[in-house]
Amino acid sequence: MLRIILKREILHNFYSMRFFVSLALVLAVFIAGSLSFIKNHESALEKYREARAQSLDDMKKDAERNATLLAVTRRAYDLRPRDNAFITDGKEKYLPNSVTFSAWNVFSFLNKSGSTNPFLTKFDDLNWSFIVAMVISFVTLLFTFDAVSGEKESKTLALTLSNPVPRAVLLMGKYLSAVLSVLAIALSGLLISLLIVHLAGLIPFTVSLAFEMTGFLFVTGLLTAFLAAFGLFSSVVSRNSNVSLLLVLSIWLLFAVVIPNSSAFVAKNFFPIEGIETVEIKVNKAFDDLNKNAPPGSWVLVSGNPFVPQHELRANIQRKRLEAEKAIRDSYYRNMFRQFERTRFVTALSPVSLFQYLTEAVVGGGYPRFRKVWDDMHVYQEQFLAFFKALDARDPKSPHWWNPFENVSTTRKPVAFETVPQFEEKPMLFADRIRPAFKYILINVLSACLVFFLSFALFVRYDVR
Repeated sequence: MLRIILKREILHNFYSMRFFVSLALVLAVFIAGSLSFIKNHESALEKYREARAQSLDDMKKDAERNATLLAVTRRAYDLRPRDNAFITDGKEKYLPNSVTFSAWNVFSFLNKSGSTNPFLTKFDDLNWSFIVAMVISFVTLLFTFDAVSGEKESKTLALTLSNPVPRAVLLMGKYLSAVLSVLAIALSGLLISLLIVHLAGLIPFTVSLAFEMTGFLFVTGLLTAFLAAFGLFSSVVSRNSNVSLLLVLSIWLLFAVVIPNSSAFVAKNFFPIEGIETVEIKVNKAFDDLNKNAPPGSWVLVSGNPFVPQHELRANIQRKRLEAEKAIRDSYYRNMFRQFERTRFVTALSPVSLFQYLTEAVVGGGYPRFRKVWDDMHVYQEQFLAFFKALDARDPKSPHWWNPFENVSTTRKPVAFETVPQFEEKPMLFADRIRPAFKYILINVLSACLVFFLSFALFVRYDVR
């Protein structure tokens, strides 16, 4: 019985005007997004390669001069533009994409706009995630808003239920047909987009890309299932299709616009943290306290002789300044991460937000990618420091007074650049992607089941006359 109902509903959807209009719209935006990605990605990669080459060249020159200069100079590591960003950019244009470090510390992160016009960073790209979140989500509601109320108005619902068709089977058939119809539209757009990107020679088709595309289709199915359940719910609680249409529009605005864009409000009002101004005050106070308690001559700097006793005092106070500032700023960064993660959990009330978080996990981008780079950079920094200290320990002409900020009181010997540890971003493993995504998958599935159950409970008592 379910197979018959499902076949009837799918054929009804496929031969409807809304299916062809939705398909044309989705294909158009997928094609436009793919062409835009090809142009922008080539430009972004070229800028990244130039910046990376310059950074390595500067590092090489410092190594040729002396190892201490190599260790104390602050450098920026820029994140490479992802090849799979046509699936989702993970909002990376708004996230930090550059980390400042030296052998002594990972200092900070910042966002470097890749656009020649910084105002353009406010516009979202037409990637797969954006298209599904804004277009496919709306199409899903269009396929379900009149599934019950519309048939009641046309009198076909009473005719159908006059046959021995269980209401549960009928509702499930309508639900599954809507999900499958929308997924067919989405899959058409994904395939044509993938073909365009592949023919451009920009992105090779690999096993990893196949996995990411499959994962994206899966989370698209989760979003569609969630919203289809809400579409049915609006159709069941309404007595005519005009009211249900107004209801689904309100639901779409809430889920696609209001909740995803309420992050700043939620963060500031429910999970407030101290501002950067307070952090700077704490850092300056810590510096002042160190200066007051420092031995006389701690800030004397004598050129030409690294064994001057004042250099040891200067190195000691500089290390204390580093430790004090690091403790304050690292605490601030941890609070920022915690605030961001808690805010995300609240905005996960929206299936569109859930979908965006899941697509980040699928492609290994967005916030999870940044956090992995941030954590990996700390591991690398410790390795870099151990490398430098080993060099300094082997130099009998060094006084071995470690100063984390200045090119004094440690080894003056050059170092072969080929032996210097280099940081390279490692792609996220499958386990690293699934771990943060599992709770969002669970929320999505349970919420969809709950809404469908409510729809069924109302449909059982629905007056079809």
